[in-house]
Amino acid sequence: MSKRYLVTPVNDALPKKHYRLVTEDGTLVYDFDASLDFENPRFESYADITRLGDGKLTLTDDDGNVIPHKESDRFPEMNEIPDGTFLRPAAHFTSRIGWNNDPNGLILVNGKYHMFYQHNPHSVNWGNMTWGHAVSEDLVHWEELGDILFPDETGTMFSGSAYCDHDNVSGLGKDAVLLFYTAAGEHNELSKGVPFSQCLAYSNDGGFTFTKYEKNPIIPHIIGGNRDPKVEWCPEIGRYTLALYLDGNEYALFASDNLLDWEKITDVHMEFDNECPDFYKLPVRGLENTEKWVFSGAHDTYHIGTMDKGTFEAEQVDLYYHRGPGMSYAAQTFSGTGDRRIKIAWDRVDAPGAVFNSQMGLPVEMFLQYIGGEIAPIRLGSYPVKEVALLAKDGADITSGNYAADVEIEIEEGCEAFEFSCFGMTIRIDPENMIYSHTGMMAPLSITGTMKIRAIFDSLGAEIFADGGLIYSTIGKVADRSRGLEIPENDRIKVKVTALSME
Repeated sequence: MSKRYLVTPVNDALPKKHYRLVTEDGTLVYDFDASLDFENPRFESYADITRLGDGKLTLTDDDGNVIPHKESDRFPEMNEIPDGTFLRPAAHFTSRIGWNNDPNGLILVNGKYHMFYQHNPHSVNWGNMTWGHAVSEDLVHWEELGDILFPDETGTMFSGSAYCDHDNVSGLGKDAVLLFYTAAGEHNELSKGVPFSQCLAYSNDGGFTFTKYEKNPIIPHIIGGNRDPKVEWCPEIGRYTLALYLDGNEYALFASDNLLDWEKITDVHMEFDNECPDFYKLPVRGLENTEKWVFSGAHDTYHIGTMDKGTFEAEQVDLYYHRGPGMSYAAQTFSGTGDRRIKIAWDRVDAPGAVFNSQMGLPVEMFLQYIGGEIAPIRLGSYPVKEVALLAKDGADITSGNYAADVEIEIEEGCEAFEFSCFGMTIRIDPENMIYSHTGMMAPLSITGTMKIRAIFDSLGAEIFADGGLIYSTIGKVADRSRGLEIPENDRIKVKVTALSME
């Protein structure tokens, strides 16, 4: 087989079956779960098999029946992809075909932002975890490059992070881009009996092609489904750190001098969280010459603390960055962005009838703010990156096409409670009681005087920023594009609406 893609017809309404790709001598080289349908396919899936070489490969089911398939060197353009594209977000990244979830390996290298992510090339449902890859020069216009890390005998490719080895401490090359990932054993036939472990892949061309490290795993199995390594340099200890989820509500921090050999330095307990740790340091607005470390989990619980004594010590109670049920999950921040700490989350939202599922959240810039008080004097906040303005379509009507609506509202003191909605998504503001609410979520507002709310509404939901970004919430809902912005006329309410589009 000499072409790049294995092409198979998919109908996710049917039960999934297990399929095997074998060589001429019967050796299994790749296996996956899918709902293949040769009579009434919903779409065609494209699985990259370049790594398997040019030899003849045969696709079979578990009973040994040979399954017909096509091959292709070309991935279809967006305008060639079938039904469901009407749900494509205008300002949020989605994979062209297939399921996507957690952002992985976020890194800025040589002027390009690289975003890797969990991808299932065979279905719009979770499974067959593979790392997809997209790049951008401005954080808002993304080019999807295809899959980059594939399931193998160590497992399927679960989440992780990226770091650029500028000083070649790993010996893998100066400026090598390192991907730290979890190999999820037992999640494919090739890895039967293999436990979860932490592994490494590296690139010597700026992050476009990768080789898996020959001495993997770099951290053998510890407990349960230990996973999701996040790597960061820690100046307080003069070493690299790796945050890792262990089991239950337990995490750990590891340290290394060479990015290859890791030793555990501390345990971290997150009472209300699990999975996908992030770990980074930020200056504190309102406190001169003060920096604090943030340790967060997949559900957006976070610790504020220090590394001054060589281990992470939390200094205040757990807080939630994201309010309400909403969409946000498994958020990660970029490496290599200097003074800016930029985050992207996975927005858990269905796109019914589409050939993709879920989306990435807007890129936002993180900050710490001192607000006073004894229990939690420092809060974590975020705000859309300034580059979102590059999506603005001046003069465009948000209901005239596939646009996102960037709505900024200023509310003067004395304004009575009111509701506003956009694309059928409704938010209630109660200035007198300092509360805003939507879809079962209620949050207290703390900034007195003129209130400001910013909400970005798109095809699959909305992201809302209040209190200057100290309160963040989301709505997961398919947009009703027949309805634009609906807001009461009131002299105490000022509104600005901007249409956004990646096209």
